[in-house]
Amino acid sequence: MAILKNEPIYPFKDGNYTKPVHIIVQGSYEEIGYDLAKLGKETYGCKLGIYDDPIYGQARKTYMENNWPEMAQKSKGVRKAFGLSDDDVVYDDTALPYDWYDAVKSGTAADLTTCSAAVLPKEKSEGGGVFVSRNYDMMAMVMWSEVFGKKAPEGSFRFAERYIVLETRPDKGYKSIRIGGNEALNPYVDGINEKGLYVTVFHDPNSIGAEGTPCSGMKLNGLALTQLPALLLDTCATVEEAKQKILQNSLMQTMMRVHLLIADESGNATVFELSDTGDYRFTDRAANNPLFVTNHALYKYPEPGTYPEFDINAEHNTYARQLILRDAYAGLKPPFKVTDATAMTDAVHCSFTDTKKAESGPLERTLSNATSDLKNKTISVRWYLGDVKPIPGTNHMEDRMSEFFTFGF
Repeated sequence: MAILKNEPIYPFKDGNYTKPVHIIVQGSYEEIGYDLAKLGKETYGCKLGIYDDPIYGQARKTYMENNWPEMAQKSKGVRKAFGLSDDDVVYDDTALPYDWYDAVKSGTAADLTTCSAAVLPKEKSEGGGVFVSRNYDMMAMVMWSEVFGKKAPEGSFRFAERYIVLETRPDKGYKSIRIGGNEALNPYVDGINEKGLYVTVFHDPNSIGAEGTPCSGMKLNGLALTQLPALLLDTCATVEEAKQKILQNSLMQTMMRVHLLIADESGNATVFELSDTGDYRFTDRAANNPLFVTNHALYKYPEPGTYPEFDINAEHNTYARQLILRDAYAGLKPPFKVTDATAMTDAVHCSFTDTKKAESGPLERTLSNATSDLKNKTISVRWYLGDVKPIPGTNHMEDRMSEFFTFGF
């Protein structure tokens, strides 16, 4: 068995929303793929996507062998766990999705706002530390059923309710920690590797690509953009290496349009985006300055003076959050500490009573907050447990979060 640990991170109680488990898996990439596929199938009900035509499966198999050999080996283990022949090209063996319901194969517009993040400047941080914090904001609902106004299937699980902290220790290759859910092979959405490279994902509704679609199979070629963090964590140590790797790959959007924040222990940080014409764009952190990420294209709207018209009172609007983050940063005093990064994302914590007024999604909550210290190669996470009561005089809902749990190398 490659799985060394599979345990709840804290005791699960009735009424608590998020129930995360810590999984440690070790061995060859093929063994890792095999055991995660067995676990995914038996515990999470994972099913493999099906390609629209075997030509896509054959092309992707060749693509992985040439561009992501680590995934090619993991896929071999996945095929074995699902009882498929090694030359199968019907099923997508690069992903183990779970807890997705009523996806629309033709795609649709996903009216979501979602997440925020801040990278503090290393030049002004205590001991030259590199501190990053992000909120994982999403509707506390069954995805996609309830988001699309459908009745959720009986026995379904809400989004990210079954959270995973997946620690992989390959015999050859970088160790990594991936934090998220809804995918057992490469959980969405945060990750850090033993070299101090950090990658995370945010919704970018104005990018190109389908939304609300299945996570795998179909007409996928190259990489789904949501798989890119796993590739980078498997193969890269720095932001510059990650940029080179990105530019060498073919990327397409499924499930959700996204952009990525990438940072490393040297203090370099960038946001990678697909433009509306499909070209690849990078927006780098400037020296001595922070970098903030919400849900619009930074290559288009990098500074407040470039923002389109928006409602300043809509607290969860992507541009409003940028201003809130800037105001919170202005109130900090260097040298910055890792707790200052958490304070930044706490300023844009998502929990509102009138979601339309805030321009957040219905029942949208900060389902987790992850704060990373890249110099020390740690990531600390706390999870959403449930609502308490409205906060008088505000549009905010008081909610319950777990304590922080720290993972690292």
